[in-house]
Amino acid sequence: MKFTKYLPRFDIEPIILTRRDISYHSYDKELVNELDDVEVIRTESLDPARVLYRIGMKQYAAKRWHGPIKQTINFPDNKIPWVPFAYSTGRNVSFDFVFVTAPPFSAFITGYYLAKSTSKPLILDFRDAWLEFPFMPYKGALQKRNVRYWEEKVVEHADLITVVDNNIKHSLTDRYPEISNRIHVIPNGYDPDDFVQLEMPAKFTIAYIGTIRRERDPTNLMRAVEKSRTEQGIATTDIMVKFIGHIEEEYLRSISERSFTLVTGHLPYKEAIREFCASHVAVLVTTGSEYFFPSRQNEYLASGLPIVVCGKSKGLHLFENAFKKGYPGWIYDYDDIEGMSRQFKKLYRNYKSGKTVRGVTPYKEYTRENLTRRLAGLIHTL
Repeated sequence: MKFTKYLPRFDIEPIILTRRDISYHSYDKELVNELDDVEVIRTESLDPARVLYRIGMKQYAAKRWHGPIKQTINFPDNKIPWVPFAYSTGRNVSFDFVFVTAPPFSAFITGYYLAKSTSKPLILDFRDAWLEFPFMPYKGALQKRNVRYWEEKVVEHADLITVVDNNIKHSLTDRYPEISNRIHVIPNGYDPDDFVQLEMPAKFTIAYIGTIRRERDPTNLMRAVEKSRTEQGIATTDIMVKFIGHIEEEYLRSISERSFTLVTGHLPYKEAIREFCASHVAVLVTTGSEYFFPSRQNEYLASGLPIVVCGKSKGLHLFENAFKKGYPGWIYDYDDIEGMSRQFKKLYRNYKSGKTVRGVTPYKEYTRENLTRRLAGLIHTL
């Protein structure tokens, strides 16, 4: 959406090709308000999310038993039934370039066929690693062979490839050295317009923003907060851990049963950012996948909040570099409950003594507009 918002400033007119409404756990109808006069083409699809919506399920709640079903049809994802609809519609659209952002990775297949049939340049945008996708890992020789086949086919045909992280770039260039001069890193950014300084809440507030699921299991984070609360003698009325975003059902109960937690659920993006910034400490969780790239790192840093990270990942290098440059932040092993607890106690004591801990992002160039300018420059070279 942010690319779409800013591309017209650099003489590129975006046309969006996507699905009609689907059954999903959360929606943000306000985001499109930032787009002016952008043509959006919505097609039919036979993927499960669209079919569920058509039969009346507007809101989707993931269940544990859904996992094996999703895994079975992970070729390369369950959105593959959208491809024929997207392709047939896209063939009738007038365009100069095909730009595909993924996941879902089956969209790359649509882009490949559209580019090949029209002889137009193909641009691929990797928001996550494909073959190493951490949120629905490919299992078994058949799935991995299928994904490897399509990954090789689309990246070798692409005229330009952008990725959000150097780890993805290196994994792709290791497998396909011939694409090294066509692949560029454009990280996830932040929009300064979305961040405002707000009055801090009366109680010590720790904020998490994003989805809670298996790869972001908050159990040890909550244990660390509980330990620091008990040892510091913090009353439950003087501390809050605020979860902003969708929480999968198996974690919702364990979070909600604690007296010092607040679950806002999914909020419109700008409201979520405001709620996040109205806190004293930001936390992020990863159970350690090598290809876990927190997409909100620049947004966390733009907030100015001190950051405590539960879990280590190679995808955390934006945080790591920022912390080395003086931004107040700390990364702990996922199981280091003692270390996290000690840091929370220190931050709480600062709060009680009126010592506000704030940081300034060292990545001021990573605004959404600047990153879109970089993307537009690459497109114009084609």
